[in-house]
Amino acid sequence: MKKHLLFVAFTMLAAGTASAQGFLQVKTADGDAPVRLERMSLKASVKGLHAVVDSEFVFRNPNRRVFEGELEFPLPDGATVCGYAIDVNGVMTDGVVVKKEKARVVFETEARRRVDPGIVEHVKGNLYKTRIYPLPANGTRTVRVSYTTPLTVAPDGDAALRLTMPRERIGQRSIVIEVDTGSDAAPTLGGLGDRRFEKAESLWRVSAEETDAEPAEDVVVALPKLPPQLAGVEKDRDGAVWFYASALAPKSAQKSPPPPAAIDILWDASGSREGDERKLDFALIEALPATAKYRVIVFRNTPDPAKSFASPAEVVAYLQDVPNDGGTDFAALAAALDGAAACRLLFTDGLDTLAGQPIAFTGAKPVAIVSAMVADHEALRQACAGALIDLQTTTIPDAVAQIFNPPPRVAGIVGTGVADVQGIGRPAAGRVTILGRLTAPEAQIKIDFGGGAESAPFHLRADPVREAVTLRKAWAAMRVAQMAPRADDFADELLALGRAYGVVSPATSLIVLDNLDQWVRHDIEPPETLPELREQWRRALKGRTDETESKQTRHLAMLENLWKERVAWLKRDFSQVKKPEVGTPPQEPRNGNNAVPSSEASVAELLRVRNEADRLHTQLEVLRNEIVALEERHQALISAGKTEEARDVQASLTNKVEERQRM
Repeated sequence: MKKHLLFVAFTMLAAGTASAQGFLQVKTADGDAPVRLERMSLKASVKGLHAVVDSEFVFRNPNRRVFEGELEFPLPDGATVCGYAIDVNGVMTDGVVVKKEKARVVFETEARRRVDPGIVEHVKGNLYKTRIYPLPANGTRTVRVSYTTPLTVAPDGDAALRLTMPRERIGQRSIVIEVDTGSDAAPTLGGLGDRRFEKAESLWRVSAEETDAEPAEDVVVALPKLPPQLAGVEKDRDGAVWFYASALAPKSAQKSPPPPAAIDILWDASGSREGDERKLDFALIEALPATAKYRVIVFRNTPDPAKSFASPAEVVAYLQDVPNDGGTDFAALAAALDGAAACRLLFTDGLDTLAGQPIAFTGAKPVAIVSAMVADHEALRQACAGALIDLQTTTIPDAVAQIFNPPPRVAGIVGTGVADVQGIGRPAAGRVTILGRLTAPEAQIKIDFGGGAESAPFHLRADPVREAVTLRKAWAAMRVAQMAPRADDFADELLALGRAYGVVSPATSLIVLDNLDQWVRHDIEPPETLPELREQWRRALKGRTDETESKQTRHLAMLENLWKERVAWLKRDFSQVKKPEVGTPPQEPRNGNNAVPSSEASVAELLRVRNEADRLHTQLEVLRNEIVALEERHQALISAGKTEEARDVQASLTNKVEERQRM
């Protein structure tokens, strides 16, 4: 058995050269032909400085047996999956948001029945995955994933969207890009030959279709030179009006402080950090002050003793020989740090695999340096008081400047008529963008950059506006990112956000089921895009509920009658009962208020029902405790990277959940 990797264009990332690729992993045997990407359709909708990208892929399995594929893909910092669909009996069926734990149990339950659902879930940091089964023999399977992402913004405020193209031949490729910036100047397009944007009503639009498409360069959409300030609004289908406001932050007038005399470097040498991205880390270290003294702490599951060096070159030479292996425990690192360093740089991807708790540092916070494609940016921002530098989107000189002369933070907004504003607390450097909701027909606001600096006023109006979903989903993505590092604490709100906006989070997944029986059996409402199936589900669920309520009603009525008979017997005045004469045969009791029809049988039945209820309650309590213990064990194994053991525990957990449902 071998693994065939089919690289799939999935996302944008980057400052010029970097791009991220998803890949479909398929287990094949020697002699099997590779699964290929037969068709790709991509639509990108840009509103202001955010985009929603819909990517649809058709995979062809040319072999005579069924395969299974797993598509794993990273998204840019701040991006979130906001839609998922697979073809079920020739119909694209949208996924619905459920709790992540429930989605896993449902998925494993149906997988064992060989009727596999589709699922897309958050893995870690900015990494997501979906399992594709079956890839039918000599057939195709269609998968659609949508995500919302911020555009890459340069320090001077210019913005661009990069759409990564496959690195292999495709049977058919279709691309549609729509841009709404409120500008009369056309965006610049690269990667689609001589095609150019054309004005279509209030939008700039371009489309391209190719057959037998060769491996192509990435498509880059560069917005026209943006004014210092811009804003826009959108109305969603529920009537809510969403806005964005963006302004260039004023450059700091403060003189750069002298470089520190001592710098601590905290170097993550776990297995997830092995890759070419470390070259960016080395380049940054080489650009640090030559006059400083350096102390290096290498850490994995435990931190190594600190080592001292006299120059950046010595630090790089040492770190280049440090092997990457094992997991990461930030709690152990934090416990080992002292408060001596005035400047502390944390080179990491933020993926904690062992501590099982949010990253936290006491005392002076380090500056997080991220170079990897897959990373947990938001967890590091919150742990480092917002001090994060992404070397994928920041030049080395700009990174050095941010380390030693950090920008202020966006303090808030000035004005009324808006609510639920996201973006406060981010660095007030370069272009600053906030998102929120209008609560009045008109609003006038200013961005407070901190330190007494404010933007010029933004004038926002609720009408007339175009109906769209880009800003709505971008706002939801920012809110999800804010809660993600503490997903357990915000599980209910993340579930509510997921259901309202269709976004995936560490606490939620999107799942697709194959038939009505599955939707009913797992009590998951089908997507609103299939109204007939949803109505059938509601009728089936109502019938099941009515039947359950009818059984409960009959059972309670029986218990009530038994109890009434028992009470009547206890209240009976036996002094008024005439004793039978000697020789008179005993008579059967009458059915009346003073009669005791089968009283012994009634008491026995009542006791039997009560004992049965006690027994069921005890069994349910035992099952509940076993399920909780299995869930905790499963999470611990996943965190420790023990995948095989975790899979066995997951199977036991699924069995216990099914047993509880049967009861």
